[in-house]
Amino acid sequence: MSRVAFISLSVTGLALAAGVGVAFLLAGRGGTTTAITDIASNSPTSSFSLPLTEDPSVLTVAQHSGDVLVGLAVRPGGPVEIAALRAETPVATDALRLQIDGRVVAARPCGSGCSRIQAAVLEGTPKRLTASVGSSTLSFDLPGRLPPSGAALFARAQRTMDALRSFRFSERLSSGRDGITTAFDVQAPNRLRLRTVNGFRSVIIGRHRWDYHGGRWESGPFPGLTLPQLLMWNRAKHARIVGRRSNGVIELAAFGLQPVSAWFRIAVAPTGRVVEAEMISPSHFMVHRYSDFNGRFVIKAPK
Repeated sequence: MSRVAFISLSVTGLALAAGVGVAFLLAGRGGTTTAITDIASNSPTSSFSLPLTEDPSVLTVAQHSGDVLVGLAVRPGGPVEIAALRAETPVATDALRLQIDGRVVAARPCGSGCSRIQAAVLEGTPKRLTASVGSSTLSFDLPGRLPPSGAALFARAQRTMDALRSFRFSERLSSGRDGITTAFDVQAPNRLRLRTVNGFRSVIIGRHRWDYHGGRWESGPFPGLTLPQLLMWNRAKHARIVGRRSNGVIELAAFGLQPVSAWFRIAVAPTGRVVEAEMISPSHFMVHRYSDFNGRFVIKAPK
């Protein structure tokens, strides 16, 4: 995924699902600038292959350290497939050091950026899988058994969120080095208002968009949006329950191929509302925190 493609994935799924969206141009370490750009509707081609993610009986989890991503697809009894990337560049199997409980294990390639190991995982005894890419090391504590399916809870969360009249969320988006935070107001069925930490503002209502530039609002066309498009995790599959918090929130892990290949971790409250979601994809690390469900605010066209 190119850096421009990464930028086009920002927020809301607008660039992902609606075809035209807000693109936040992140400068280097010295600062951040913001611009708005129309992005073509074609999603970036996935830079890695992980065949086991199509299997509904696997556990899919991921982590990142800086711009290094390591994602897993784990089948009970093995194998384990590991996707490793530095930014958008796949890491070759021979450049990846893998260990299970401190013991080095041999891997073989299984596609672009994909390495496969055979290991007795999810068979009754917890295991620790460690992956090292250069100086970056990421460790995964695998449970003794395959976590229970979260499909029913995931479907409930989709229905609950889709039925909201309004909500707010904050977004932290990073490439692993740079980052930007944006606040969003959403009003069903097709209204959105956003503001970045450095002052950029935009309003979208149906097929119209207004962007604040040079002290005034500029209007233009927009292809339209729906509330589900704003939920980055909405098209993920094979959710599994991987955590339970003391306040009743249940954490789900899932994987999605559309609009880009990505791992998700979704926190669902007892009400069925999603309170937090994380997306991990090459050079695209995003956290959403949701609040003010059915809040009494109205999004209007700016004057």
